[in-house]
Amino acid sequence: MTEPTKRSPFSSQARDSLAPAQARLTGRLVGGLSAAIFLMILVALVVSMFESSSRWPVLLSSNAAALILLAISLFNAQRICQWRAGKFAPVPEPEAQTEPAPPPTIYQRLGALIPVNFSRINALLKSDGIWLASMALFVLFVAQVGFATQYLALDEGNLRWVAVGIITTAMFTTLVAERHLAATVDEAWPEAKFIAPLLRLALAVQCLTLIALIFPAANLPLLVDLPAMLVILVALEFLLRGLFSLFTPPKEADSEPDFLAKSQLAAQLVWPPRPLLFLQRELHQHFGIDLRQLWAFTVLRRAFLPVLTVMLICGWLLTGLQQISATQRGIYERFGKPVKVLSSGLHYGLPWPFGQVVLTENGQVHELATGEEPGTTAEPLTSAEGEAPQSADRLWDAVHSFDKAQIIASQSGSQQSLQIINSDVRFMWRIGLTDNAALAATYNSANLPELIRSAANQVLVHQFSSQTLEQLLAEQRIALASQINRAVQQKLDSLQSGVELLSTVVEAIHPPAGAADAFHGVQAAQISAQALISRERGHAAELAASAQTTATTRQNQAQMNASDVTSKAQATAVRFAAQKQAVAQSGQVFIDELWYSQLHQTLGHSPLLIIDQRIGAGSPPTIDLREFPSLNDAARRDAPSKPTQESSR
Repeated sequence: MTEPTKRSPFSSQARDSLAPAQARLTGRLVGGLSAAIFLMILVALVVSMFESSSRWPVLLSSNAAALILLAISLFNAQRICQWRAGKFAPVPEPEAQTEPAPPPTIYQRLGALIPVNFSRINALLKSDGIWLASMALFVLFVAQVGFATQYLALDEGNLRWVAVGIITTAMFTTLVAERHLAATVDEAWPEAKFIAPLLRLALAVQCLTLIALIFPAANLPLLVDLPAMLVILVALEFLLRGLFSLFTPPKEADSEPDFLAKSQLAAQLVWPPRPLLFLQRELHQHFGIDLRQLWAFTVLRRAFLPVLTVMLICGWLLTGLQQISATQRGIYERFGKPVKVLSSGLHYGLPWPFGQVVLTENGQVHELATGEEPGTTAEPLTSAEGEAPQSADRLWDAVHSFDKAQIIASQSGSQQSLQIINSDVRFMWRIGLTDNAALAATYNSANLPELIRSAANQVLVHQFSSQTLEQLLAEQRIALASQINRAVQQKLDSLQSGVELLSTVVEAIHPPAGAADAFHGVQAAQISAQALISRERGHAAELAASAQTTATTRQNQAQMNASDVTSKAQATAVRFAAQKQAVAQSGQVFIDELWYSQLHQTLGHSPLLIIDQRIGAGSPPTIDLREFPSLNDAARRDAPSKPTQESSR
């Protein structure tokens, strides 16, 4: 290991003699930079209040942050110069007068009881590390002011050119100061080599700001935010240096303070860039290792370019090797022209850019809702035991994100008008499994979901425009979905999209959420009216059926009576004709027989005694009724009953 170089007493004395002038110079520079920083921050805040998308706030804040870092470094150098000036020309201390020490106050007594060393805490808060870390946080806050995702173009005017002139002047001044400090030897001012990189940082920020002002139409966020990013990186280094300095052992009271406000990132802003030179110097200074004396590094440096060239050529040749997963297909393009469709596996072709593989899907099924807005995030999955997601709400009076308004026909009496309904129609689609479908889906359309949504909306408008709400609600969902699926598939085939619709599902068709209650009222009124009409029709049918039954019964009874009378009349006529014919043939004999027969029928159930008056010609016949008890019983039965009177005597 090499011993550190020792400074001669003459160089140390010369450095201490220049310290007062250097302290005054750094103090004036810090004051001037503070005024410029305050003015730029004030202008940036005012502009951001009126136009948050302007590029002026971020440019002003990045330049102000770079100047704050430079002011921090100068202030740290001023404190070291003041220490050297005090060491070179110490201020005579006044003669100490012996006075009795005042008694301790009550606060000092209470502080002695608390087991906390406030003196150490106070010294820690006043240390250079805490001060540097706090200032680095302030720089981070200033640098991020005005950040935006998109910036407006600058107006063509004199203000922009005035700013360009001011920045150009500042760049020239900064360049002169940086060259002066870079040429300063360590014996005159050791801190000059640490301040020069921060001047180069300010110069780089000003140069990038000048580019953003010269090209006002370039709205690249990276071009505008790049100066602030450089400042943020250096501020983070300052923050880490300030925090790590707290863990270093404290120095003696009469030793020179350390210069903490330096940046190794800013020291890399040199041309040509030499990032390894810093590592080599640090290893040689701290560990005594000289990499230039190692044979292995010499060989590696000589073989670096050939090995790097071979590696680049091999890497370029490997760009023709393409691996396609099982869920993808690849379209191989040779000199920009699609040649064939590759299946899953490992394939090799011409290296880039002569040959490349464009990946496409291989059977993935997607769901698309016609009312879904482009760019919406998918709803997270819910557990089976948890609450139902918002998309499961199918009530008409709720607003659903996937519903799409459709205009349909309406008819009120003899007048025709239009109505608005909400429909939720979903399509299950995928890219066709054939090679032609993969080519068509890749090269004929840039956004397949948007193409399917547009074609579906056209079909739905044509499908719903000729139907009323009652027809849509009463129609079968499966038949309607089948019609929509066929129409959309024909539309996509005519556009050569390469899309295959697997199924179409009509989730819901209902009036808008605001009119759901009114439509429910109309439906309830229609149901009540139809129920009342059906009830009255049933009552009328019941009365008509009862009347028809009564009429049919009476008609049947009349027909039966008429048939009975007619049959009896016909029988009487037939019997009369037969009797007339018998009288004509038999004469009085038939009449007597008929008389006897009628008499027998009439008196068939009565005891009879037939007496011929011709038996006794001279005297009338005498009948002894005692010989006919049955006649007496019959007479007694037919005689009226008389009340019998019983004598009490």
